[in-house]
Amino acid sequence: MLPVFVERPDASGRHARRCQQNSATGRTSKKWKEWFPLANDAASIHTPTMSLKNAALLALIGIVLLTVLVVVGFISTALGVMRGLIPAMALLRSLVHVFASLSVLVFFYVFCRAQS
Repeated sequence: MLPVFVERPDASGRHARRCQQNSATGRTSKKWKEWFPLANDAASIHTPTMSLKNAALLALIGIVLLTVLVVVGFISTALGVMRGLIPAMALLRSLVHVFASLSVLVFFYVFCRAQS
């Protein structure tokens, strides 16, 4: 039989999750020693090391790598169109992806510079 999870208030007034076995099996109940914190207690489980400046820099690095990948795909598509292996409409799709990626790159660059 699977254990049943119930919520019971503990000594501090917070709700702790307890695990109880079915009494028909004859097993004793097993209680969790630690309760799982909820979202409103997030200050105790998250580290504040990621500032907005660090997040902007990380996003900029990620979008630079993604832009390089999209540009390489655009070059590959352009060469395929020139050789007649890929339809010309694929070049338009790839060009839209490059434009979107470069737009996001410029946004993150300006955002990262504003955080400095």
